[in-house]
Amino acid sequence: MRVKKFYVYIIIGAISMFNLFGCSSNMKYEKYSSKDPEINIAMDYISGWLYSEHRGSYNSYAQVLFYEKGDEKKVFKAGISVNVKDESKVETKPVTIQTMADDLKSKRMKFKDSMLVSSGNSNISGENAIVMNFSYKTLDKFYDVTAKLIPVREKVVIFKKGSKFYTIRYENTAEDFKRFEKAFSRMLSSIKFK
Repeated sequence: MRVKKFYVYIIIGAISMFNLFGCSSNMKYEKYSSKDPEINIAMDYISGWLYSEHRGSYNSYAQVLFYEKGDEKKVFKAGISVNVKDESKVETKPVTIQTMADDLKSKRMKFKDSMLVSSGNSNISGENAIVMNFSYKTLDKFYDVTAKLIPVREKVVIFKKGSKFYTIRYENTAEDFKRFEKAFSRMLSSIKFK
């Protein structure tokens, strides 16, 4: 009887681990801590990926971009960005996460074959968030006459912390999107404000 209980616990544990971590359970992570005080976060990111922080013109926003390193022949690479904008610099009125989400949606709908796959609410680091999934076609490379349209998927999370709006995006080709989707969830759940 004890042996059966033991195996049941092992199976339940294995199922729980798979559901929590999926196929990315063997993915390794490193710690990121923003140098730019406007970004003001620490979080996990995928080991081996590169990142860079920069500011928009006239300090309109602060951003960190995490991007896949590796195969130079691969034209379109996966990317995850964190964009931070002070409410005083937001153009949509009224200044809410819903109006920001609506504005982003209207911009995405201008892409070829664009579609809002899903939209819902979530919670990121104790803050209410809007989560949207898009599919569309975009150029596989910029500034090249040989560029062609490819299917892309994007997951976007928008929330507000204090007077700052955070827009966090994961974008990848449609065929490779699932590859880092669980890692993106892990990155979101690891966000800590400094």
